[in-house]
Amino acid sequence: MEKISKQSCYYFYGKNYQTWEELRADFKWEIPQKMNAAFYLCDAHADEKAKVAIFHEDYTGKKGKITFWELMRITNQLANYLKTKGMEQGDRVAICLPQRPETLISHLGIWKAGGVSVPLTVLFGPDALKFRLGHSDAKFAIVDSSVVDHLRALRKELPLLKHTLVVDEKGLAENEMPFWKEINNESPEFEVGELSPDANMMLIYTGGTTGDPKGVIHRHSFAFHVPAHYATLLNAQVKLGDIFWNPADYAWIAPLFDCAFPALFYGRPVLTYSSGGKFDPEVAFRLIENYGLSILYIPPTGLRMMRQVKNPEKRFDLSSPRVIFSGGESFGTALPEWVAETFGQDVAVHEGYGQSEGTMITMNCQKYFPYKSNMGRATPGLEVDIVDDEGNFVPPGTTGEIAVRAFDGNPIVFKEYWKKPEETKKKFIGDWMLTGDLGVKDNEGYFTFVSRKDDIIISSGYRIGPSEIEDTLIKHEAVLEAGVIGIPDETRGHIPKAFVVLREGYQGSDELIKDLQGFVKRRLAKHEYPRKIEFISEIPKTTTGKVRRRDLRKLERLI
Repeated sequence: MEKISKQSCYYFYGKNYQTWEELRADFKWEIPQKMNAAFYLCDAHADEKAKVAIFHEDYTGKKGKITFWELMRITNQLANYLKTKGMEQGDRVAICLPQRPETLISHLGIWKAGGVSVPLTVLFGPDALKFRLGHSDAKFAIVDSSVVDHLRALRKELPLLKHTLVVDEKGLAENEMPFWKEINNESPEFEVGELSPDANMMLIYTGGTTGDPKGVIHRHSFAFHVPAHYATLLNAQVKLGDIFWNPADYAWIAPLFDCAFPALFYGRPVLTYSSGGKFDPEVAFRLIENYGLSILYIPPTGLRMMRQVKNPEKRFDLSSPRVIFSGGESFGTALPEWVAETFGQDVAVHEGYGQSEGTMITMNCQKYFPYKSNMGRATPGLEVDIVDDEGNFVPPGTTGEIAVRAFDGNPIVFKEYWKKPEETKKKFIGDWMLTGDLGVKDNEGYFTFVSRKDDIIISSGYRIGPSEIEDTLIKHEAVLEAGVIGIPDETRGHIPKAFVVLREGYQGSDELIKDLQGFVKRRLAKHEYPRKIEFISEIPKTTTGKVRRRDLRKLERLI
């Protein structure tokens, strides 16, 4: 790779537009012909040595901060370490860490060295980890100590995984190295190489309704998707004192690319808070007060939990927030009213819409247009529309599939599904990417979400593929067959419910339900286990053997 040149960042936000129409008409993508995403999120802001990039705290009260200059040097050290260990351009490096500075450091260091980061959640059990590490052909892993035991059990089944860096290391074994000790031995100087904007940057897995999870590839140009966040997160105004926070795990694309990385791109600090695995609404209010958080991206489930706290406006200083953004599931009407009552009428409440294959696609921006729908309008630089099953545009007011145009220079739409060319092909009609979601567009260009076209379950903002739960359940000795759907839940939006056919000799009971839930939780992920289980005599199927989830919804009286 060639040395990257010192070039200016993308300062689209420096212009003052009077209307939304003027902003959209003037907008154009400005993607360098050669680039490295890490430069724009880190090194570009490092000249001012005292400029804070990351505030960090954990549930024990330990806290600190990292400047952009320090972040540049630390990520250089990690890049040097990976190169000395033989990492080549395009190699995949798994990151299995909770929300903490090392998570962001890992992504940036991997990209600097030309590698592809693979975010994974610490909630994953051994089966989920084995599939993703094996499917991605990961050669390196940077992990939390809580998942080391799973990796040791899988070591013989992952022959390509040669090096593991462990954060908060405890009793390391062969091929497990302490993260900070290792990288601190490396030079803080590194020549960030220029790459094509089309070069692979991230491989992130998303749930599917049938088959295994899909690996979504994003390019280095994806770092330039920030216009949506300028409008949505920032309400079209970047302020000197802005501090960003999203409480969710950085294994998901929204906390990373809809909050943390936009903050760094604009040279503003992000707070990382390591919660120990549980969202505490009282802590959320305390963090807002203590850090003066101004840009909050909190999933609806988190906001609903915060809404249960009594009189927070009387107990905390909540004057700092200016934008509260949410996504992943619908706000409803009660949450915006509560936000106004709690944080003040001047706080902009925004919803946005996107998915792992493209984020953000539509958004709200109250500076330029009123909040009227849960999806808002198309992101600057994007063409978004509603199409029928043949890809034809439908008239305003007609329900159809939400689609976004993919074209040269558009960094938002994903590149491909890893190792799945046929699945990639199915995602497009011509140069339009199909989202798999149903929606309606009105005459003013506002979009409203209707429902999933497929069977993805969105629970607490997590996208859960029912097939993974089904495949895990049938590994239990008592289970013959299983079908999973999402059912409404007041707190989480939806939760997975499993319909189970038992093998001969087994009887349904409360004890067996708890056993099955624990089985899935341990093997798959703590957020993916079926919170409801019903025993039935037969799973409805198509003639080709696929689960007829529509019939399960009828059984649940959802349709």
